[in-house]
Amino acid sequence: MKDIWNNRKTRGIIFLVFYIMLFSYIFIVYGGRSEKIILPDNKPPKVEKKVYNNYEYDYIYNNQIIHAIKYNDVIEFKISDLDYYYINNKCYKLENEKFIEIENPLKYNFDYISNLDDIKKISDLVKTTKYVDGTIEENYDVNFAQLLNIFGVQEEVDAKKMINYSIFIFNEEISELVFNDLDVKIKYTSFNDVAEINIDYEFYESES
Repeated sequence: MKDIWNNRKTRGIIFLVFYIMLFSYIFIVYGGRSEKIILPDNKPPKVEKKVYNNYEYDYIYNNQIIHAIKYNDVIEFKISDLDYYYINNKCYKLENEKFIEIENPLKYNFDYISNLDDIKKISDLVKTTKYVDGTIEENYDVNFAQLLNIFGVQEEVDAKKMINYSIFIFNEEISELVFNDLDVKIKYTSFNDVAEINIDYEFYESES
C-alpha cells in the first residue's frame, strides 16, 4: 500500500476515482430535488363598509305601521293618504303642490342606519345572540339623552336614563332595529332599486 501511495500516478488515479464517486453521490442524492418556493398567502380582500344611502323601511310605533322611503338625504312617508317628507332635518307636508313645514308626526323616526356607528360608540354591548335561521342579534344599552343628541333632538329627559335596543342582522345586512323601551321598531325592507324622490315643489315655512 505504501508503494502504491508513493506512486504519484497511482495516487492521482485514486483521488480522481474518489472525487468521481463523491460528486456522483451528491448528484444522485440532491440533484433530483427542486427547491420549493413558498409564496405568502394573498391578503384577505378588504371588506368595504356598506353605505346605506337609499332604502325602504317600515316604521312601527304603538302598532302603527308607516312605510317610508329614503333617497340620499330625503325621506318620504304617508299618513292617511297625505305625503310627508324629511328634508334638511325639517318635516314637511305636501299640499297643493307645496311643501308646508310642520312638526314631525312620527316620534323617534330617525335615520338610525346612517348614524349607527355613532350610536354604537356611546352604547354598551349587553349580549350577542345567533338564531337558527342565521339571524344575529346585537343587544345594547345606551344613554337616552346622548342618543337624542346624535339626532339634534331637544327633549327633557333624565340625563342618567338608559334604554335598551337591538340590531338584527341577516345575510350580512341590517334587517331590524328594535328600541325595546320606546316601543319603536324600524324594519328595513329593501336596499335595492329605490326610485329618486321628487322634491321639485315650493317651500313654505309653516301652515300659519
